[in-house]
Amino acid sequence: MARAPRERHEPVDLASAEVVLAGTQDLLPVLRAAAVRAGVDATRMRVVGVDDLPDPGETGQAELAVIAIRRPGEDPAFHRAHEAAELIAPLLAPNAVRIVVTVSGLTRLAPKVERTLTSEVLHQIGAASAPSGFERPFRNFRMRLGLAGLRAAGVRVFRIRIGE
Repeated sequence: MARAPRERHEPVDLASAEVVLAGTQDLLPVLRAAAVRAGVDATRMRVVGVDDLPDPGETGQAELAVIAIRRPGEDPAFHRAHEAAELIAPLLAPNAVRIVVTVSGLTRLAPKVERTLTSEVLHQIGAASAPSGFERPFRNFRMRLGLAGLRAAGVRVFRIRIGE
């Protein structure tokens, strides 16, 4: 059975793209530093706490949203991330790339883990922007080991789509 064609986002240029970073208060500084290291222009970056609601009349056309949630204990982080994505939806373009990072409550993000996480988020941006499944970026052996290390450390990275 053939899959229905899906509207793909054009490639995201991090130097000129508007970006929304949302997350829990302890992960926002790490997320901001990783975004600047990845090449995101700090003047085009909007940082929103998950517990802080954006103004109701505020709108935007951000092409990329990265949501970082720390999951303490048995709290379902995916549901919190989905709620955060719905809250920041007015700040995003209709077909914006939304990437979610969930971090275990016990995990401390050391600099090496931060760099691996940055490369995985960049890989997810490239995969979301690929025009077809055949042209998706290849995950080499080093990136696979990095992803396995992230999973062992309690960090998960995935893309979500809202409202479709």
